[in-house]
Amino acid sequence: MFRIISFIVLLGIITGATAADIAPACVRPDRPRIPDGSTASAEALLQARTVLEKYLAAGDRYLTCLREFEVGLGDAITDVDGSEIVLRYNAMVDDMYLAGDEFNIALRRFKEQ
Repeated sequence: MFRIISFIVLLGIITGATAADIAPACVRPDRPRIPDGSTASAEALLQARTVLEKYLAAGDRYLTCLREFEVGLGDAITDVDGSEIVLRYNAMVDDMYLAGDEFNIALRRFKEQ
């Protein structure tokens, strides 16, 4: 895996592609901080749920933006562009699942109090 990522980065350097060149209009949301359910109040968890829902919606918009950017490249897409888009897409999906899992763990810990 490290070799693949290194190869993609090297290709980007050789071709002059930068992270800003790939889908510049797509803004990746920051993963929210989920409170520790064993010490958090019910109000804090409700706020975290609201923030999580907004994050997931923003994440969906980001994923849609990446797909639209990729389609917009058409035949002009290079291996570097395609690989970078896939990496960004998969990283966002992973972060969205991680945020959901963190919230579910916090909720279980809160209910165990």
